[in-house]
Amino acid sequence: MDLDTVFAGLGRIAWPELHHAYGPADDVPDLLRALAATDEESAEEAEQELWSSLVHQGTVYRATVPAVPFLARLAAAGVRGAELLGMLGAIAESTDEHDPERPGAARAAVIAQLPLLLPLLSDADPEVRQCAAWAVAQCGSGAGADARAALRSRWTVETDPTVRADVLTACAAVDPGAAQEWCAAARRTTEPPQVRVAALLAIVDAGQPWDLDSAAVVAELSPLEPHTAGGQWEREALEYLVTGLHERGDADAAIDVAVSALGRAAEAVLAGAHPKEAAQEAAWAAECLALRSRTAPARLLPAMLPLLDHPDTAGDVIDAIRDWAVPVPQSVPPLVRMAEGAGEHADRALAALVRVGAPEAADLLARGIEDRPRALEAAFDRTTQRPPAPLPCTQALLDAVRARLAARTDGAATAGPRQSLVAGGLADVNEPVYLAGLLAGWGPAARAALPELIAALPHHTFTTGRALAAVADAGRDPEVVAALRARTGTGSVPDRQAAAAALHTLTGDATALLAVLGTALDEPNGPRDNCLRAVAPLGEQARPLLPRLRALLAEPVENRSTVPAAEAALTAATVIWELTSDQDCVLPVVLEGLAWAEQPWGDRVTQRAAEVAALVGPAARSAVPRLTAMLDHPDTAAAAVRALVALHPGSDRPAGVPLTELADRVLPSLEPGAYLNSALTALKALAALGPTAFTPAQLERMRRLADGERRIVGSGIQIDIIRDDEEFRAAARTVLAGLTPDA
Repeated sequence: MDLDTVFAGLGRIAWPELHHAYGPADDVPDLLRALAATDEESAEEAEQELWSSLVHQGTVYRATVPAVPFLARLAAAGVRGAELLGMLGAIAESTDEHDPERPGAARAAVIAQLPLLLPLLSDADPEVRQCAAWAVAQCGSGAGADARAALRSRWTVETDPTVRADVLTACAAVDPGAAQEWCAAARRTTEPPQVRVAALLAIVDAGQPWDLDSAAVVAELSPLEPHTAGGQWEREALEYLVTGLHERGDADAAIDVAVSALGRAAEAVLAGAHPKEAAQEAAWAAECLALRSRTAPARLLPAMLPLLDHPDTAGDVIDAIRDWAVPVPQSVPPLVRMAEGAGEHADRALAALVRVGAPEAADLLARGIEDRPRALEAAFDRTTQRPPAPLPCTQALLDAVRARLAARTDGAATAGPRQSLVAGGLADVNEPVYLAGLLAGWGPAARAALPELIAALPHHTFTTGRALAAVADAGRDPEVVAALRARTGTGSVPDRQAAAAALHTLTGDATALLAVLGTALDEPNGPRDNCLRAVAPLGEQARPLLPRLRALLAEPVENRSTVPAAEAALTAATVIWELTSDQDCVLPVVLEGLAWAEQPWGDRVTQRAAEVAALVGPAARSAVPRLTAMLDHPDTAAAAVRALVALHPGSDRPAGVPLTELADRVLPSLEPGAYLNSALTALKALAALGPTAFTPAQLERMRRLADGERRIVGSGIQIDIIRDDEEFRAAARTVLAGLTPDA
């Protein structure tokens, strides 16, 4: 194919009227022509520009579709064949379409070019054959009979192991019905390891039964990762297997595969072999499975414990013990031995002991608190749990915390050499926060530490102020009251507010706090949202601030054009309503907040506005049209449902929508992968609907949320996901019990 043929019709397309990731696509013709330039640097630069504009981070655009025939012709003409086949495959793969002429137009454009691409399955260059197989596979079952025939034909003659593995994977994607026969043949020992591993992955992709023969292949070939090197499908084989099996409902098979892999890695440890590669693969697969499966950790952790005996693998086991929320008593003795040592593993081992609440943890932390930033952070985290579960306030640990806080305050101790945040540097920098937090968690039992907390107050006002309020007694400790009162008049506004809030908590006197908050609210560009969140809990004591709050809501709408400003106004509206029930003042701000549903990233404001509408109740019925519109979006449906129920108390059809239908709007937000706060908000909405709202099928779905195998919480800080899911499960059981009182 000559270049005149390749670029025929290129100039007849109205490229400036089309758009890609960076705007009008008038640069696309020159970039396409530059792909064929003899200057390699220019061609490579053009290729990168086209990747960035036509398939930007996996998104395809209106301009992507007419570019596909020219990319296909160039590849067929031997111009940057592997690279352009990769681009065409990415276009076909994309489901993120920006302003499409019709849904699926980009994939359809690639499918239309398959007559040009299928011959490249026989190209002399193995990389081109690989990329051709991958591009065809992204077309899926819509690739058609010719594609299926071409892949089968290539499978019968391909001898390169890596290419053969990719052809098999493509066959399974394009012709799932025939995949079972191919995979059964490909698992045989006569095939190269790359092909046998590809067959295992294709079995999972195609939903074929997982049997003992497949498990035996995993056992024989582990670790699997080396056998996937060089393939076009970038996936970690063992992790893909176990999560894929679990995703399709084969939880026992997934756990068995992971346990078997961990067992082989442990055998290598005991035999003195170097287990790092196999153990890391097995530990990663186990971790990914534990984050999905509620039953997996109890079976996986015992299989991991032998890996504690090797320094290359101990860290993964320690982290699993720390994060998986499963009691493993047999892990405590080896962790204690490690924690008594020195270095990073000792700190991580002690952090795990702290996290699981081992009795030995407190004294071990007391012995080396200055060298255990992770363990100290874990101890602090226990004070923030719901409900809090601080370490025991032993005399040794209390003395150690006092000494360390004093040393950090007077400058005698330093944070040591600067570490990266990943290596524990953040825990080290936050040491005073963790020390004060630990004392706050102990409350009056830590009263002996009042001198150190008072000394630290000017340096760490927020955390030490909270600790003083929790530890001191206003009647017995006048020096604490005096220190806090003095601090309310010096320093930055956040520091003064923190000291005043602690003084209010300790004494009940809101005078200083009202003064600080009033000054802050008078600053148009000040931290209003943070101040107003401190106003809300004051109740009647906040009444002197009412004029300022009303003035804030009376400001021009444009002053509330940012998320913090909008949230501040809604918080002010909440306080005004609770003090005055003045709907004329509050409702305009509620409606204004609900209008954020039409703005990018407006969900947070919209949800907060719905919460205020629920607080106002029937007086806020003018918000019903906007609330009902929120029902169509999983991110806002729960907040809307709670508001609609509050606006129509006792109704079995709030705003004309049956309760059962409202339940159906909330339940989709409780799919696996949710954030804890979002999931808890959805549970509150379901509870608000009451027992009569639910059909037997919906209640069964609730039971699966509470007791099913699949975790619901799957987003957030990774080390907290499992504990967050356990918290969600407990909350779901409580809600379910309330919905089924006769069960």
